[in-house]
Formats: sequence, structure tokens, C-alpha cells
Amino acid sequence: MITEVTDILRRLLALLAAIGGLAQGSAHYGPAQFPQYAALTAAEAVYTDSAYVGPNAVVTLERHGQPDAALGSAYILADIYLPDVHMLRTYYMDSPDDGLGGLAEISDMSRHVGAAYAVNGDFYGEYSGKTVVRNGVRIAQFVNSYDLCVLYEDGSMETFPHSSLGSNAALERALENAWQVWSFGPALLRSDGTAIEDFSAIVPEFINERHARTCIGYYAPGHYCILTVAGYFDGMPGVTLEELSRFFQERGCIRAYNLDGGTSTHIWFRDREIGWPVKPELLSDLIYIEDFGPGGNESSPVPPAEGDR
Repeated sequence: MITEVTDILRRLLALLAAIGGLAQGSAHYGPAQFPQYAALTAAEAVYTDSAYVGPNAVVTLERHGQPDAALGSAYILADIYLPDVHMLRTYYMDSPDDGLGGLAEISDMSRHVGAAYAVNGDFYGEYSGKTVVRNGVRIAQFVNSYDLCVLYEDGSMETFPHSSLGSNAALERALENAWQVWSFGPALLRSDGTAIEDFSAIVPEFINERHARTCIGYYAPGHYCILTVAGYFDGMPGVTLEELSRFFQERGCIRAYNLDGGTSTHIWFRDREIGWPVKPELLSDLIYIEDFGPGGNESSPVPPAEGDR
């Protein structure tokens, strides 16, 4: 047992060192160039209520069950480290391997793909008029009024205001070497990573009212976060876009993007739904962390993430 605990702590310490390097913008990314990668892998996936350490990914959850100084509603922030960007995957309702027959609840989707961690996506649909890339495959391409969020094959992430994509040529340049493309928005930070103080000229008023939210943030290649915020409950009204923008700037993200939210805000972790779902909802798509390893060992003594509560 002492040996097992020591090994787990060694891997988590290596993780902290790795994330520190990524947050500073390290150019070294990927198993071949990243010496700490071997220290993060495990023969079996290890779970606690607030951490997942697996063969291909590490996810730690920071839980805030009440509003605090950062956000005026309860939230869960997932800090995600991936030595390989291909572990951040999407599943959509009419994908070639779809065995679910279309729209499905997050529990069915997550179990179908074996997700270690998952959230709702950006409301993908064949007739949604969106620009969509899923797991490197271009599903649809339109010039429309949506901001885009593009996760590239090299692990970097960029957001594009719809005003910058006024031609097919501009859109084609943005989509080159894309691994995932989300089309919902808006982008939550300026191109220099600073907060946007006022979204009233960017989105309709309804979008900026207080809602439950799902958002993705980016620090550096291989280091991401996903924020899910409760809404529509007493004392947990949801948050505005301005609040989200300040939050991601204060967290040190250089890109952040608003995904589908409201009643579609759902979180899956440790083989169950967590968070504050408003109601069961049929989803069109999923963002999830792939787990190639065996089932998790729930009794393994991984310490909770710092600040978890």
C-alpha cells in the first residue's frame, strides 16, 4: 500500500510540474517531447470524487457548491491535462459509429463512448447551419453569424469572431488542421486574452441573461479547462457573459468560449452525472475525455484536488 500511495503522489507531483510548464507557454508538447508523460500514465485509471488519473489524461475537479467571489452561482471547474490532444473528443448524434439512434441523455452517450469525463457540446445538428469539425472530420461548413472555437491538431486553440469569417477563404484558413470546431459562442476573451466588459453589442439580450453555462478555456497546448455553472435554482441563478469573461481572465486562460448551456448543461464523471442538472435533457453531442485504459480503481488513495469543496 505504501508503494502504491508513493507512486500515485509521484505522478501527481509530476503533473503539477507539467501543468506549470504548460501554463508558461512551453513549446514542448506531446509524448515524444515531454519527459513527464511517462510519469503521468497508469496501468489502470484511478478515480476519486475530484480527480481522474488515467493512461492518457488527467482531470481534476474544483467544486464550488455555493456562489463565491468568482461567480455568483455554484460551479465546477475541470482542469484538464492531455499529453495528446486526440484524447479530447466529441461524439455527435449522427456519427458513423452512432448506436444510439439520435438524441440521447448524457448518461447513455457517455457510457456509449466510455468517457472518463464529459459535458454537453454546442448543439450540433445536421440542419443547424453551423460550421462543424468533429474528431478531425469536417461535417459541415457555412459562413454564418456564429463565433467559432477551433482546437487544432497541435493542441492550440483559437477563437474567431464571426465578423472575421466573412468569406469562404477566411473560413478555410481558420479550419486548416482543425481537430475540433465548435460553433455556438460567443468567444469570451479578446484576442490578447483580456476580459470583455460588455457583450450587449455582440449577442442578443436573452443570451446574456443569467443562465446555466458550459464553457471551455485554454491555457496552452495540452492544458485546458471546462467550466459548468448551475442555474435556475434558488440562490444559484446562473451567470452573465461578462462574469464568465472576468472569470477566465482571472484564471489565466488566453482563450475561452461559451458552449451550449441552459437546460443542456450536464456533467458526467466517475460513471455518473454530477453537478446541478435542471432536468433530464436529450443532447445532440458530447465533449469528452477518452479513456483507453481499464476501469478505474475507486479505492485508490489519490488526494483531492487543492481547493476542492
